[in-house]
Amino acid sequence: MSPFRPNDVPGVGGNQVPAYPRYNTNMTQSLRTRRRATLRDEILAATHQLMTERGYAAMSMDDIAARVGVSKPTLYNQFPTKDDLVATLINQVIERVFAHLEAIHATPPLERLLDVLHTTIKIQVEHRTSSIQLWMPDIIAILERNPTSRALLMRVDACLVATIEEAQALGQIDPNLDVASVLRSFNALTLTPNIGQFSTCTPTDPQRLADDAVAIFRRGVTPAQERVEH
Repeated sequence: MSPFRPNDVPGVGGNQVPAYPRYNTNMTQSLRTRRRATLRDEILAATHQLMTERGYAAMSMDDIAARVGVSKPTLYNQFPTKDDLVATLINQVIERVFAHLEAIHATPPLERLLDVLHTTIKIQVEHRTSSIQLWMPDIIAILERNPTSRALLMRVDACLVATIEEAQALGQIDPNLDVASVLRSFNALTLTPNIGQFSTCTPTDPQRLADDAVAIFRRGVTPAQERVEH
């Protein structure tokens, strides 16, 4: 047997230590962050669907956990209370509206309104959700207690009012129409596209419904002179 020599040991006497894969903590944290974000989006989507189906009062955290397929501790780890969950959902909806408006900010004001109207209606019909459930009195009470949500609500209202006023100044919306009336008509169309399941009419497809709603709103707000010319 040959005698023991230090040079036979890796890292001693100039020998190279074998390179082992290193544990990438940044990659692991990034993956966890993405998974957490995906889970939150799934929970929010399930909440929106359940609120459409049952309403806020009849919806429980048990229902949400079962719909998503997670345990209640996992759900509560993401959202401590049902009120927190609903407030986050409203914030997400409003922030998406702002993101959409920002993406089309270069288009004329009336076209911005019509684009938001079309997108909002089409998404709700396709996903069988209803924004009207997000504006029921019990939900409004939650938002009133949430400073962030209240600030977002006021911001989106101000943005829509400014867009309507800009369209009136450019002659795209009849200046004789009351801004508040235009805004409430716009909101009515965006909030209720799924009302009418119990109807003798054959259900229309999401694209057709969104197209027709946009056409109806456009005709309603267009100055009378332009309607005659066209």
